[in-house]
Amino acid sequence: MAEISLKEVALIVGVVAACYWNSLFCGFVFDDVSAILDNKDLHPSTPLKNLFQNDFWGTPMSEERSHKSYRPLTVLTFRLNYLFSELNAVSYHFLNLIFHAVVCVVFLKVCKLFLDNQSSIVASLLFAVHPIHTEAVTGVVGRAELLSSIFFLAAFLSYTKSKGPDNTIVWTPIALTVFLVAVATLCKEQGITVVGICCVYEVFIAQGYTLPVLLDTAVQILRGKGSIPFSMLQTLLKLIVLMFSTLLLVVVRVQVIQSQLPVFTRFDNPAAVSPSPARQLTFNYLLPVNAWLLLNPSELCCDWTMGTIPLVESLLDVRNIATLTFFCFLGSLIVFSLRYPGDSSKTVLMHVKKNFLGLFGYGTVHTCLENTSQKLGLAIRVHIVYVSFKDDIGAHMNVGRTYKNLNKTKEAEKSYMIAKSLMPQIIPGKKYAARVAPNHLNVYINLANLIRANESRLEEADQLYRQAISMRPDFKQAYISRGELLLKMNKPLKAKEAYLRALELDRTNADLWYNLAIVYIELKDPTEALKNFNQALELNPMHKLALFNSALLMQESGNAHLRPEAKQRLLNYVKEEPQDANGYFNLGMLAMDDKKDTEAEAWMKKAIKLQPNFRSALFNLALLYSQTAKELMALPILEDLLKYYPDHTKGLILKGDILMNQKKDIVGAKKCFEKILELDPNNVQGKHNLCVVYFEERDLIKAEKCLVETLALAPHEEYIQRHLNIVRSKIASLSAPEQSSVPAGDTATADAEKKKSFQNSKEQKNEEKSSQTTAGNNRGRSKNKKQAEKNSMEKKETPKKSTKEIKDIEKKRVAALKRLEEIERILNGE
Repeated sequence: MAEISLKEVALIVGVVAACYWNSLFCGFVFDDVSAILDNKDLHPSTPLKNLFQNDFWGTPMSEERSHKSYRPLTVLTFRLNYLFSELNAVSYHFLNLIFHAVVCVVFLKVCKLFLDNQSSIVASLLFAVHPIHTEAVTGVVGRAELLSSIFFLAAFLSYTKSKGPDNTIVWTPIALTVFLVAVATLCKEQGITVVGICCVYEVFIAQGYTLPVLLDTAVQILRGKGSIPFSMLQTLLKLIVLMFSTLLLVVVRVQVIQSQLPVFTRFDNPAAVSPSPARQLTFNYLLPVNAWLLLNPSELCCDWTMGTIPLVESLLDVRNIATLTFFCFLGSLIVFSLRYPGDSSKTVLMHVKKNFLGLFGYGTVHTCLENTSQKLGLAIRVHIVYVSFKDDIGAHMNVGRTYKNLNKTKEAEKSYMIAKSLMPQIIPGKKYAARVAPNHLNVYINLANLIRANESRLEEADQLYRQAISMRPDFKQAYISRGELLLKMNKPLKAKEAYLRALELDRTNADLWYNLAIVYIELKDPTEALKNFNQALELNPMHKLALFNSALLMQESGNAHLRPEAKQRLLNYVKEEPQDANGYFNLGMLAMDDKKDTEAEAWMKKAIKLQPNFRSALFNLALLYSQTAKELMALPILEDLLKYYPDHTKGLILKGDILMNQKKDIVGAKKCFEKILELDPNNVQGKHNLCVVYFEERDLIKAEKCLVETLALAPHEEYIQRHLNIVRSKIASLSAPEQSSVPAGDTATADAEKKKSFQNSKEQKNEEKSSQTTAGNNRGRSKNKKQAEKNSMEKKETPKKSTKEIKDIEKKRVAALKRLEEIERILNGE
């Protein structure tokens, strides 16, 4: 066997790179979306065993809707891409390019078995640049063909070494061949066809038999005039081993698909569901079509489904001439190769056999579409499907999906309704069985998902989900979608039933456990909710939503023992979602709970850096500064908050308080409180603080009137009544005749003490932390109210308070201001 030089390898790799370098920038198109973007088997959190239990698209092989395409080793390479670059399409295309180069090099080695060196290089270069291979190289899902071809050719090369000196059998290459056949088949099903090529090679190439020799030997044996030659017995033994191994692979493959064939529709494969003779005529016509594409690849197609090749429905169809010509030519080549010995006939035989078995194997073509042309292509496809397949359910479903993507909901609904009308109808009083393609049941799901956006049609959507379930009680997706809808309809108990039924069908679905946890949150059962979150994380330790919402649930429980685990889950969440400010914000809230002020400040700043208008992060950072005697640092944060949210009531209250008590800016504080009352005239806290401003301005009459109005808004708030009494007492004392006999200094001291006391008791502490789950439920936990008032307010004031007592009052005033957190919508990014 001739060796391959480095120059030859460099030449082939260079040509491959020159032809396909632009494929690196093609992104994900067509089937790549389902196999890569939507396939959870690529994620590191998915157990590796799932790759060997699911089909190429991530659907369990046990489910009827599975495509039954079993290619776990190809999916494993996708997973390696994801591990290093996640969903960066460049790395996927780059690996495809490398695999194509490997195929071409191995192909060169095979060519050198039958051709001279120069012819082998030319053949390999033609193979490298042939347009028919575009789909296999440019489409990421084409990697299945690339990998299968590598091991296909490697298996054949291994088998060529199974003939030892004096025609003895070398078993090691045969065992390696069987292994490589299995690997090729696990990359794509067509890999098993290499066994047929090995058999042809053994009989007609390695042993040099011709068809006349084989026929003559068979005749002699049947007449009893001779026995089977020893060399032929050895050949027969090798063939038996190959065929037995192949049979074993087929049995395993059948077991994997659980003896169920995939359900194809007229939309997917029109010829497969056509009556005779259209079915046979069309399938035979496909052979000359593909053979012609090898010779003249001028009309390639990105998708050979639907009516790409019209059915050959009559013997009088002129296309039958092409079929007849092809088989005549193919037959002539086979007869020539089998009848006459010689190198040329051997070469022709091997190429005919390989191309015939692999005619459908190494690609039809996906052209790499630019994003700007995809919508146009979709529009053309919609027109073709609609005109050509008016009675095909799948066609109308695709039309509906396309219209939905184009935001044409009315047209989408019309298409879905047509598809639904083509489904088997339930006849009252009659029982019958109809095999419905699993994908066709999605018409109910798609239609329900479309109309549920209209709040007035929720019941109608629910009816569609129930109809799908009645047609197939094991339709898991229908239960999942219905559960989501029932939550939206505020029917958590029924939603719980739907999810529990879905879990009976699939207990390994982390999303289902997560959804059930949301239901228990709606049912006000946080303990069960946390159990289900934990179950989801047991199945998928990096389930992002379960990490996030379970951490919030732990935080809101008030249980300090759960905080370390909550923190760890949030750290895992930000590792998975490093650009989501919500994760850092909630880490900051946990740190505030643990009194870790420096850490809390760092997390809040991180959240604000990622999202400068993060409402909760801005407010709580300002609150943190006010709680740690850094009120002046809080002011610029509050300015940013009010720039984005000028109607933020609690931000205005906190800013006004800092301006009045730290900056002594009575005018600025007054503007804040007046702004609050413009937004909400009945805001008790804002109105009460405005009364304090009037008191500071020594407008006691206005302060009295203000407090009377405030008391009318909150008649049960005792502190407002006490403050009103203080103001009235002050008015009375100032209007008494004997007041003039009090020394001026003492009067000023008394006034100062009253103002201090009044300020210290002006607000109550009533703060609330909350978070939101993706189901839209707000949950909060409130801190206990504190009455930040001095007993001295209820007694007659004296002018002899010490400086220490005044400082103590001020400290308690600051403590009373540690409040003002608000409910935030976490997952919606507010």
